Parts: sequence; structure tokens; C-alpha cells
Amino acid sequence: MTGLYSMSLFGGAALAAGVTVPVQHAAGLNWQATLGCWGALALVALVCWLPQVRSRTRVTAAAAREAARPVRGLWRSALAWQVTAYMGLQSLSYYAAAAWLPTILTDAGTSAGDAGWMLSFSSLLGIAGSFLAPVIVGRRLSAGTLATLGALLCAAAFTGVLTAPVGGAYVWMVLLGLGQGAAISLALLFIVQRAPDARHTAQLSSMAQCFGYVLAATGPAVLGAVHDASGSWTVPLTVLLALLLPQIAAAWGAARHRYVAGH
Repeated sequence: MTGLYSMSLFGGAALAAGVTVPVQHAAGLNWQATLGCWGALALVALVCWLPQVRSRTRVTAAAAREAARPVRGLWRSALAWQVTAYMGLQSLSYYAAAAWLPTILTDAGTSAGDAGWMLSFSSLLGIAGSFLAPVIVGRRLSAGTLATLGALLCAAAFTGVLTAPVGGAYVWMVLLGLGQGAAISLALLFIVQRAPDARHTAQLSSMAQCFGYVLAATGPAVLGAVHDASGSWTVPLTVLLALLLPQIAAAWGAARHRYVAGH
């Protein structure tokens, strides 16, 4: 289920990246209106979710109180922060790349449509990486080893975009998609594996995703500011490469076979 969930994330990203520019050209819209069209999918999601609002699961009052009881000491757990750091760093890498990769490619001479397709192609490969990672973990490779391999794939992709953005674009997108797909699945898997029960899982998930996505949200803005200050994409891509090192370190911490502290 972790693999299927993360597959849906990459599937949506691939669809948006691949068809936005063709839709803009076909409909004759400006880019603001074209992006606004994607908001219609939020309404579709709302319609799909409304029946769940009326659904109720019967539980005893004692079970409800136990599920709602906060986990004390979670924020003092080094393991919980390692899970959070891995979630944030891999998300930062993904969102920063997704935000600026088409621009990097167009600045290198690629057309806007082709640049969007490259991002879409990378996301399609991400579907495979995100589905396979949870299946492989524990059967052929340890989670720490797989996280390291995923980061190395991303490192090779960023290096390729830095040195030969147009000539080897398809190769770099394959590497980036597989690496980032594996990373998001592992981030979600760590949340489940490092928690002893559903209550810890829910609250570790809240911690990891709240702090993790706040960190990730800074990625596109910071990368854009670094580009403006440096006048090229060399320094921003080097920053993304450097951030893979703490990402690997956090992964090995989060991959330890133990549970987060808290009661």
C-alpha cells in the first residue's frame, strides 16, 4: 500500500508535467489560467471524499481515548528526528528539482514542451521506483543500502544535468525518477517501521510530514534565490548534490531496527 500510494503521487506529477504546455497551446490560454485548470481536480477529489465524511467506524470509548492520547517524548527521540530529516531532505530534493528542472532545460536550449515532457518522463520512472522500493527492502537489500543507492542515482542525475543537460537528458531523467521514487517510498516506510503501534505511527507521521514538508517548501524558493544571486544553475545544482549527503546519513539512522522513544 505504501508503494501504491507513492505511485499515485508520481502519477499525478507525471500527468501535470506532461500535458500542461500542450493544453495551454490547444486552449490558447495564458500560463496562469492553464495552471488554474488543475484546481478542478481538487473539486473531483472533494466529490470522491464526501461519502467518507458520513462514514463512521464503531469503536469503544476507551479505544477512542487511547488512539487520541498524545505520545509523550516523541520530540526528544533522535530516531524520530532522523525519520523526519529523511522525509524533509528527500522531499526538498524532489520539489526543488520539479520546480526548476524545466527552466534549467529551457535555459540550455530545450523547448518548453520538451522540457515539460522530460519532467513528466522522470515522474513516470518515479512510479516504478516508488512501487519497487518497499518490495525490495528486507528481501534483497537493507533500507539503508537502498536509500544510499537512490541518493547516488539522484547524484548522477544532477551531475549529468549540470554537465550535459540536453545531450543526456533521457538518461538523467531515468536516474532521477528511479532515485526519487525509491526515496519517497522509503520515507513513508520508515514512518511505519519505526513505530510500535498505530498511535505512534499516526503521530510520527504528523511530525515527519509537518516538519519535513515545511523544510521541503523552502527548496524551490532557496534554489531560485541562489540562481538569481549566482547567475547560473551551477551553484543550485551543486547545493542539491551536497544535500544528498545528510539525506544518506538520515536514512541510515532511520533504517535502524528499533522503535521511536515515547509513551
